[in-house]
Amino acid sequence: MRNSFLLALLSLFMMSCGDDVETNTPSIQGEVEDVFFRSSTSTAAINDDGSVTLTGTSSDETVTLKVSDYEVGTYMIQGNAANEATFEDFNGVLYLTGEDGEGKIEVTRVENGTLSGEFYFNALKNGVGDTINFSKGSFFDVPVTNPTPPDPDLNCEEAQAISLSAKIAYDNVDPNNAEELQATCNSYRTALNQEIEACGDESGELQLILDGLGDCEN
Repeated sequence: MRNSFLLALLSLFMMSCGDDVETNTPSIQGEVEDVFFRSSTSTAAINDDGSVTLTGTSSDETVTLKVSDYEVGTYMIQGNAANEATFEDFNGVLYLTGEDGEGKIEVTRVENGTLSGEFYFNALKNGVGDTINFSKGSFFDVPVTNPTPPDPDLNCEEAQAISLSAKIAYDNVDPNNAEELQATCNSYRTALNQEIEACGDESGELQLILDGLGDCEN
């Protein structure tokens, strides 16, 4: 009887660990009106203004988070377009924080071209209607799909970090998503060329990777 009880406790522990975001990387997860959500694909992109948009998609729902900077920090959602969130449900209904929503996105780690952190938000249907609550939100090791714009003053270490970020994004992209695959491939090519410019490529290793990527059309 005691052994059965211990086995049940162990099973419960294993199931609990299975819901840990860190066991399924990269991932964005949380609760939408107390219903568990976990993305099957998760990516982040640096926008032209330096802000960052994270996107997590399950089979039929999508959550997006936007923060004003690509760095560790706390970003409040208070009618501020620089920091915002949206959620699209399985019916295609879009909920936006907009001017009247609120919440918080906390980036706790920026490492090797990935982002990790926590968040919650309240968003309104089409920005003006019924409100939904996204709580207990977490994101872990979400890769950045595009390197930062080329910088002529970039040093070798910085170029290598950008190249690594682009490689992680390319390695984690869904191979069945042709558009995203091509985009991450092109970003990786750009980053490799930038690394060659900043660091050189005496061994020819970087050029071999470039040759293997081809023109990113296939």
